[in-house]
Amino acid sequence: EELLNKSEGSGCIKTYLWTIRRAGQEGDLSKAIATFRQFQEEKSNAVDSMAYNIILDACCSNKDMATACEIFDEMAERGIKKSQVTFNTMIKGFSIAGDLKMIKETMREMEACGCRPDLATFCCFMNCAAKALDTDEVWAILDDMEARGLPTDSYVVSIMMHIARRSPCARAAWKALSILDRPGVKISGNAVVLVTVLDACIYRRHLKYLDRALREFTATSSNFEPGARLWGLLIKACGALGRPEQALKMWRDMLARDMLPNNITLGCVIDALVEGRRVDEALALFQEWKGKVKCDTITYSTLIKGFAAVKDADRALALFGDMKAVGIPLNHVVYTSVIAACARSGHIKRAEAVLADMEAAGIPANAITFSVLIRGHCVCGDLEAALEVFHRMLDLGLPADCIIFNTLLDGCVQCSNWQLADTLLEDMKKAGIEQSNFTISIIVKMWSKRGKLDNAVQTVYDALKLPQTVPERVGRRFQGPNVDTQVASSLIGACIHNADPERAMVIFKDMKTWPNFDGPDSHAYGALVCGLAKHGYIREAASVAEEACTTLRSKYDRQSL
Repeated sequence: EELLNKSEGSGCIKTYLWTIRRAGQEGDLSKAIATFRQFQEEKSNAVDSMAYNIILDACCSNKDMATACEIFDEMAERGIKKSQVTFNTMIKGFSIAGDLKMIKETMREMEACGCRPDLATFCCFMNCAAKALDTDEVWAILDDMEARGLPTDSYVVSIMMHIARRSPCARAAWKALSILDRPGVKISGNAVVLVTVLDACIYRRHLKYLDRALREFTATSSNFEPGARLWGLLIKACGALGRPEQALKMWRDMLARDMLPNNITLGCVIDALVEGRRVDEALALFQEWKGKVKCDTITYSTLIKGFAAVKDADRALALFGDMKAVGIPLNHVVYTSVIAACARSGHIKRAEAVLADMEAAGIPANAITFSVLIRGHCVCGDLEAALEVFHRMLDLGLPADCIIFNTLLDGCVQCSNWQLADTLLEDMKKAGIEQSNFTISIIVKMWSKRGKLDNAVQTVYDALKLPQTVPERVGRRFQGPNVDTQVASSLIGACIHNADPERAMVIFKDMKTWPNFDGPDSHAYGALVCGLAKHGYIREAASVAEEACTTLRSKYDRQSL
């Protein structure tokens, strides 16, 4: 203010404009407006479109679109020409406010005034539509941009990646990812784009684009210096692709660039090694860095899950004890992973003890926890104990879902307890629980072991008649395949098990016409080839094997594109 009072001439004008801009940036909109009005009173002839653009930007940035609209209309009243910057500033404000309707109105006025919408205009428009997850509007904007010859720049790509990451509809998400196939689009053009691409593709498990992102980064990594978040995503991408060695290389490259790891990057490389079943290396890396990097619950639970996968209860429990000693917070994920490690390795009593510890700590077990324990009892052949855990879960008010029933059913099949299996299937029906493809495959195996092949075949063909739905990646449901390749393989196996290879060949031929069926896969081919050879159908087995080589290779090539 003192500077304003002392300033004269052109210097005074610059000071006014600087003060307005600074006040807006600091969130003091009242001061920005007061300074603007003082500027109008004292230097009315100097107030041009630039001054108006600055105060409009202050209003828009501080989300006061009512005042922005008043000042915007005032420009016309005072004969101040609105420029492209003026319109883009207003559109940016409406984008922040999420007002698609006003963006469209402003764009119409913009073109009526002879100002052509540019890339900045459309990016603000698209960003607003993307935040609302209005994908139809987003694609309409892209079509309009293409018709006007505007490029698909890095900001547009980032917006589309946010849609791919956040959309509740998997189909819309995958369509958004397809923007990466447009000519001239570079995934690793800058760090911001690469982060959004990796984040979306890891979440959606889009391996083709992940592979491309890693290849482009390797070729252009010298163009920018990745931050910790980007290094973490790069390592995580390697893990998603099943490349633990490449994940380690990324980790070493990060260290070579003097980038100190944090709990996120360390967690990502440990996760990549665990996913690649290289648990010993993951543990060694953890031991090397845990004194230098603050390891959190996620890092510990990842390692424990790795030991659960390899059925190493001792080391899982050792880490669990380490967490308690160090004071790392425990949650239901950690407890469930430790229980899984014990249950899978046959140490049911230890698993029960961990569950008791979990309950004593005031952390409620969920359906997943009980499912793991039930499976452990089933693996040990103790169906009675599995049922006790099941009823204990129900007594706690936890609903039984398809996964729990599948676990029990699978245990019944392994133990040939057909009476209990029939009861469980009836209970599923009464509870209105939809059978999954895994359920159907278990039922097929059950009828096969009972020597009732007709029932097994009927189960699958009944499922084909139903308009079954399957869940998408993020919860939305859509019409999907009635049976999957696992069911098909189980049915082929049932025919072979019941010494009916000819029926297996008939069903194998018929399944190629099943609606929405993505098969047969390698398991179905393998089951049929082995079964035919076992029963003396050598020529037929050779013919199927030859078909498998051609068909599966073609399928693999399509998936890798």
